Amino acid sequence: MSFVNDVINFIDFADALIYESATDCDLALFENSSKSDYEDKCTLIENNGFNLINENTVSDNYFKFYKNDSLFIGIGFFSNDSTIRLFVDKKLELPIFNPCDSLKNVSVTTLWQFEVDHRLIDCGMCYIIRTCTGAFFIIDSAHTYSINDCERIHDFLRERTPDGEKIHIAGWFISHGHEDHTAQFMNYLKFFMKDTVIDKIYFNFVSMDHRDGGEWMQSHRGYDNMMYSLLEKHPETPWVRLHTGESFYVDNLKFDVLCSHEDVFPRDNSNYNDSSVVLMMTAENTKVLFPGDAGHEESYILEARYPEYLKSDIVQQAHHGHFGTTENFYRLVDASIALFPVTQIKFDEELHNYRANEVSIEIADAYYIASNGTVEIPLPYVKGNIKVYPDETFESFSGVYNLWSYEYTKEYKEKLYKEYLERGGKPLEEYKNGF
Repeated sequence: MSFVNDVINFIDFADALIYESATDCDLALFENSSKSDYEDKCTLIENNGFNLINENTVSDNYFKFYKNDSLFIGIGFFSNDSTIRLFVDKKLELPIFNPCDSLKNVSVTTLWQFEVDHRLIDCGMCYIIRTCTGAFFIIDSAHTYSINDCERIHDFLRERTPDGEKIHIAGWFISHGHEDHTAQFMNYLKFFMKDTVIDKIYFNFVSMDHRDGGEWMQSHRGYDNMMYSLLEKHPETPWVRLHTGESFYVDNLKFDVLCSHEDVFPRDNSNYNDSSVVLMMTAENTKVLFPGDAGHEESYILEARYPEYLKSDIVQQAHHGHFGTTENFYRLVDASIALFPVTQIKFDEELHNYRANEVSIEIADAYYIASNGTVEIPLPYVKGNIKVYPDETFESFSGVYNLWSYEYTKEYKEKLYKEYLERGGKPLEEYKNGF
């Protein structure tokens, strides 16, 4: 039974649709509403002992956030469909809503599309942002089969941290609970916290009791349980449940939460990827959009709510360039740089299968495939000021075949290997006698 009716009984929920978002978090959807209805509900909240801690406007959407000693409440009015969404959350660890006026500027703000280890797996994504203070903000991680990536991520951060100082991760954001986004983050918590400080972890996982869960409930429950168990073992790393409408800050990085599984309700959410939290990052006058693995349902919501605000300088291609957001989504985003967190093999296979990929590339000045080397983008983004590191990993075709039964022609494997070497990759003993 939902608890929202009990904990804020001063609001009438008789006509609302109730969504049990997560443990100790409910959302109420009021349809056929007006902005004055929204303002009336805000007044009721304020008159019942809740303190306004933040308000925000994104496009023609309005948000206010309130808190008392035991509850966090957010309420938003969405003009495009005349709805009010009100959540009540008992999780009181919150993001920082206001910018810091006294930041110590020691580093160039930089975005990296990190080359995950794809020898045995064709999925996964990891983005690393260095803030102006020299701290890091990380988005997702890599798959279980990216065997060494928790160590590779650690080494990457260690090389960019002054000797004698702990690695400072100001925030680690997990877009959704899929293994190729969470696994190496969890391994990092297990193995590399002795010389690392993580200020906050950010996510909003869909409930494993979701009405549309079907088969994905069982396949993902273990990873969710593992995640929460690990977080309990690391109380020094508090976690924040993100909600749409929040605009929060990590050093000089501003993040707008544009969508989550809470927004998909009451639409069908049987595609687990539509539980992705979608973030817009603004840093040094550059907008970078991270839709995670968002699919068509979230795409339709984003297009309808934020038709102008989606315009970005850089976009992460949704769901690695597999079936994800729509062609119209990328036309609205209109990004100069498209980042594909995918392997060259999958890119080749799928480019012409999904018109959205072609649209994104046609619009962009340049696009970059993650398997072909870590990409470094100093911010603000300036055309021509992008560095691609030497390629570090290459497919173990025997391992790929044993795991997945994927098979490729000798000519195609030779072509891929030649291109890998041309990108600075080191010759591999496995292929010294060819294919």
